[in-house]
Amino acid sequence: MSELFCGIDVGSTNIKVILVDDRRGVIARRHRPTPRLGQDHPPARAGDVEPHVLIHALEDMIVDAWQAAAGGQPIAAIAAAGVGEDGFLVDAGLRPLTTAIAWFDSRAETEATWLASACDRSADTGLSFEPTRTAAKWLWLARHQPMEAPATWIALTDYPAAWWAGETFMSETLAARTACYDISGRAFLPELLLAAQAPTLPPVRMAGEIVGQMLPGRLTRSGAATTATRLVAGGHDHPVAASVADLMSPGAVVDSLGTAEVVYAEAESPAPPRPGIVRSVPVLHRSREARFKVFEFSATLAVLRVPTPGGDLLGELLAADHIPLDNGARTDMMAPQDIAEALGGADPQEARRIAARLLVAATEVTADILDDLAASGIDSGPLYATGGWSRSDSLMRLRATALNRPIRRIGEPELAAFGAALIAGARPDLSPLLKVSEISA
Repeated sequence: MSELFCGIDVGSTNIKVILVDDRRGVIARRHRPTPRLGQDHPPARAGDVEPHVLIHALEDMIVDAWQAAAGGQPIAAIAAAGVGEDGFLVDAGLRPLTTAIAWFDSRAETEATWLASACDRSADTGLSFEPTRTAAKWLWLARHQPMEAPATWIALTDYPAAWWAGETFMSETLAARTACYDISGRAFLPELLLAAQAPTLPPVRMAGEIVGQMLPGRLTRSGAATTATRLVAGGHDHPVAASVADLMSPGAVVDSLGTAEVVYAEAESPAPPRPGIVRSVPVLHRSREARFKVFEFSATLAVLRVPTPGGDLLGELLAADHIPLDNGARTDMMAPQDIAEALGGADPQEARRIAARLLVAATEVTADILDDLAASGIDSGPLYATGGWSRSDSLMRLRATALNRPIRRIGEPELAAFGAALIAGARPDLSPLLKVSEISA
């Protein structure tokens, strides 16, 4: 008999739920905007999340998907992937004491600056101290919202499994996002925790470890889960999504083209990374080290959202059969204001050429990242593309040409949630259930 697994992706913008049958593949999916506050609620802020609102939304989605597609078969296991640094404090009963501070919130800028000057251990943690880091948020909470009683930190991505199981934990790939975790020693660095005035931290769990079983509640009453349903540690969305490609092609390099572009790979050797390369822990292979770099892909191309009779310039290019290129065209990255000025006086044909040059220039940034990863000990495995931008055939062909290598596109649009479902199911090989197409120049 087949088993049913649930994968969750707690994203910055949207939350997603998919149900995966280990014989049929994805049988249902649901998504909705991440339930952030939407307005200031001092001392909370607009980007904060009320944890129980998130839990209720996820339960709605799971029950709805299960009732629509599962045929009464209960979910065997659940795991979640998602944002790296969002988190909050809970009491001994796992009840939230604060809202969840968004990873992109900048309130801890002063604390991050102090930590960076006082105790930089980025050579061990793989991360520098920035306002987005969990450690800076800990110090901000200690200074601005001190707790009268002991409190435990829970990552927002981990909270659904923790709440449903009644057990605190921190996924290891999320521990690595705190800037206090030694990625070689696989342990928190006590002096950094002291400097950040860290709250009580839960035990660290590797991806795939069983946290507990489902407590009686809304999901068991609906029939979607039983008290035998396993709650499994997941982790940071990028390594979780990349683990799917690695199952299909060990050593794969994953180019995730979402709001930001994240180029992710794993190194066997201890070669020092180039500047700007983030180091972390992987999902599948404890002996490896995860390495990735981020490029603001969407922000770079935003200047091309010039209105046209059919929509906008960028959208028309992405939907076209091909993107026109000039042989020998100059492809250096122009300043946005220069591009906007050039587009303002261009006829439609010239505007398309200017836009195409920027797309090539953005792809050349990706080529530089791939070179940096190669110089940082990454073997050149096959290149996989995923994310919303990868759905454009014309863009993928342009990138294959500019990178001078084929690109394997994964058709699953919710790869982090799919990866979490695989982790929940002890990583069965479901790669035959995924549609992968190879795109060449």
